[in-house]
Amino acid sequence: MSLIPERLVNFQVYGGVAAAFFGMIDVELPSFEAMKETISGAGIAGEYESPVLGHFGSQKVKLKWRALTVEALGILAPVRQVFDIRGSIQMQDSSGGPLITRALRVECTGQVTMQGLGKLEPGKVMGVESDIEIARIEISIDNEPIIELDKFNSIFKVGGVDYLASVRRDLGGV
Repeated sequence: MSLIPERLVNFQVYGGVAAAFFGMIDVELPSFEAMKETISGAGIAGEYESPVLGHFGSQKVKLKWRALTVEALGILAPVRQVFDIRGSIQMQDSSGGPLITRALRVECTGQVTMQGLGKLEPGKVMGVESDIEIARIEISIDNEPIIELDKFNSIFKVGGVDYLASVRRDLGGV
């Protein structure tokens, strides 16, 4: 059976210090852009960009609220905020079977770096926006962890392999 991912059926977001249900919001997940250095010199025919093992640039989750809410303002508190994004991905069985779904979960922690208040216009959504700088993110499909990045604890796992374990050991940690 070969499964073809078709779309996100729906999702919900819980977050903030009180793990409140955020209601109708749009979410833009962060990109993973490796920190890198251009390498050149003797023995190399030219130059190339070398990614730093398990290190990534700034990563932000962007939330877009329809209106200004207590939850949107509450995440502005200067404390570690936790966000739990849960979705359902629709998959097509290429052998002609029924449509199935797979659970998507994105858990992240971070702090708000930008909180917009939106636009006031009668009968329109306000377009309130929040940017959250991510310190930790874990992405799971069907309750199976696929990606885990914890910047403060030097953890970077893909498919269960911790690519920074040897770095932590080299630095005297576990």
